[in-house]
Amino acid sequence: MLDLLIIGVGPAGLMAGYTAAKGGAKVLIVDMKRDIPVARRACSAQFVLDDGYEGETLKIGDGKLIFTKNGFEVPYTGKLVPIQHNYMISPKGYQVDFSYEDLRPTAMKFDKNALLKGLLEQCEGAGVEIRPGTMALKGCDAGEYVKLTVKDENKEYELEARKLIIAEGVNRKLTAVFGLNKGYQCMGVPLTYEYTLEGTTGIPHNSWIQYYGDVYHPFMEIMVGESTYSDDALEFTIMGIGDQKPKAFFEKLRTESPLAENLKNARIVERKGCACKNFLSLTRPYAGNVLAIGDSAAHIEVINQGAMMCGFNAGNAVVKELAGEKGFEEYSRWWNDAFEFNCEDPAEQLKMYGAINIKRTLSDDEIDYLFAMLVGEQHSGHFNQYEVPKNFWTAVLKHDDTIRAENPALYEKMSAIREYKKQGKF
Repeated sequence: MLDLLIIGVGPAGLMAGYTAAKGGAKVLIVDMKRDIPVARRACSAQFVLDDGYEGETLKIGDGKLIFTKNGFEVPYTGKLVPIQHNYMISPKGYQVDFSYEDLRPTAMKFDKNALLKGLLEQCEGAGVEIRPGTMALKGCDAGEYVKLTVKDENKEYELEARKLIIAEGVNRKLTAVFGLNKGYQCMGVPLTYEYTLEGTTGIPHNSWIQYYGDVYHPFMEIMVGESTYSDDALEFTIMGIGDQKPKAFFEKLRTESPLAENLKNARIVERKGCACKNFLSLTRPYAGNVLAIGDSAAHIEVINQGAMMCGFNAGNAVVKELAGEKGFEEYSRWWNDAFEFNCEDPAEQLKMYGAINIKRTLSDDEIDYLFAMLVGEQHSGHFNQYEVPKNFWTAVLKHDDTIRAENPALYEKMSAIREYKKQGKF
């Protein structure tokens, strides 16, 4: 019988398999993908370098990713592009820059195919068996072991293992099958398209840019960042929901937005997409012999470095479980401490992030007014998606007296933000 069966060959699943195998476990990983090192879904392919991000401070050098607090390393020899600026741009072009004075990177764009290739080679070197083109259908926890029904192109059959790790990603199909998702309602299924363009003009490289306002998108910011496709390429991330498709928003961006001139001669060289079921995070990501890790347990995503941390800690947890220790409990404590979306009152946290969401809170004129106040100021360098809006509002609140005098309606509109700041929420 297998010691460990893993569903999913992303960074979380591969890292879990490698770590458990290094600890002496007999490991099998299954995934419906046939070409494991090829990433076809849109994803956040940046290594975030903020100190303490997701409970970690990542260092990169000598062909390695060094997880200084979790205490492990991952080989990576693919392309890296430094992100030195985090720009926020208003409808009329007022630009706020969250960067370090010395322009050290806040993040590094990386090649996910190269990352997956390195993780796969690690697994194979440690003796992990991997079965691509194999779909997990259903299963149950039989008490002493787990049974999983899978299907490949030839047949349907059962696998048995003492422990199971679910690393299938955000849509939580198997997480639900094994009962871990019970009581967690899906709050929506946002659609994301990631367009890689060459031939843009006037859009800075080595940057992460967020364009705010209805002139760009009716309910979300447009995100533009580096690509490893070529030195000329940039990635445009555009979201939609329901019948409001990202493709329509992209076409409007190209033809009617303030970026139309910048994109006039651009050509699409690659397009990726994904649909993500939006659940709250699992506060207890295990039951019996089954552990859900990474995006399979998260509120939306843990991003790639978070996935590798989940895999590392999950692999060690399985080794402890096989030795009769409470490894899953230990993993759960780490999980709840490491990620900001894990908190005592997630509904209240979502309410706060809704209140400080710039696009949802402000009209285009209000965005222009506040951004104009911050132009030319030095703002803290961050890439962290949780810290940047907090830093923005902290900077805005320094102008509170001016806002109250010049724009009393906006001042009143900001009362909830002012209260969150007073409570020390940011």
